[in-house]
Amino acid sequence: MGTVAAHRHAGGMTTSTLTPARPTGSPTAADAHADTVASPRSMRAVAATSASLASTPSPTRAPSRSGLRTAADRIPLLALAAPLLLFSHGIVDWVDGLEGLDTLDGVGGLGGLAAAHDQGALSVAAGVLLVLSVGGFAWLTGTLGGRLRHFPLAVPAALLAAFGAGATGAVWIGHSTGLLGDTLPAALSSGGAVLTGVALAVVLIALTVEGRLPVGSLALAAAAVAVLLLPWGLTPLASLLLLIALAPLTREFDPS
Repeated sequence: MGTVAAHRHAGGMTTSTLTPARPTGSPTAADAHADTVASPRSMRAVAATSASLASTPSPTRAPSRSGLRTAADRIPLLALAAPLLLFSHGIVDWVDGLEGLDTLDGVGGLGGLAAAHDQGALSVAAGVLLVLSVGGFAWLTGTLGGRLRHFPLAVPAALLAAFGAGATGAVWIGHSTGLLGDTLPAALSSGGAVLTGVALAVVLIALTVEGRLPVGSLALAAAAVAVLLLPWGLTPLASLLLLIALAPLTREFDPS
């Protein structure tokens, strides 16, 4: 009887009292699955952030591109302003040469122009416009020469054009102040403008050879030079031809 009772007491023990408790800090299968799911997501987020940072333009490259664009934007303005200044010089010089204006006092105020001619105001204005025009062509020559790709003409053309503009200004100042007298040799009075024109012609020819300027523009520029050489005072017509010849440069010019 006592033996049977002892056996029943042992059989009444449950499995929960024999199984050791699982540590609370050990990872479960669900945690492992969550880690494997979250890890690729975090890697994709990091990759997206890196790609966005890589696509952001560097702030140090902006000034150089802006500098090139600013230099190229001067070309359309100079190609338009220089011929217009030359046209204005031709008109003022033509009016200054009209000796019979003093007989037309009552027609359209021409007597006022005659008075200005007597005081030399129109002569001064014509000289200022010529100096500004030659300076504009010299600046245009230097800017275009710096855009040549295959011909190292930037420095020689710029120096020649600048020398011509400086000579034109010096001759005008000497003539206005009386240091050079009233009559000057043609080679001295117009030599500076000729040098600037030669420098511009060389640059235009180089641009045409490189295919960046139409051949028709070069032909019109040559026609403008031929008109300027005629002894009939056709400077306004020559300046209009030159304005048409440089019209492709008044559009956006490729700085590369």
